[in-house]
Amino acid sequence: MVRLRRGDVDGALTTWGDFLDSADGIRSVKVQAALRDMSVRLRRFNGVGEAQELRERAARIAG
Repeated sequence: MVRLRRGDVDGALTTWGDFLDSADGIRSVKVQAALRDMSVRLRRFNGVGEAQELRERAARIAG
């Protein structure tokens, strides 16, 4: 989120992708909250294919 606040959209997308790689298979309240937060923040980038892919991955991980 820091990268996004600084205007580094590409960096934020990369970081979120890394997070999803790490979060897959982990069931915790904090991970679920982070997945929801990330999905909400990604909504403003609906026209960006990578952002849509990340939202879809987050939804699959969240179950």
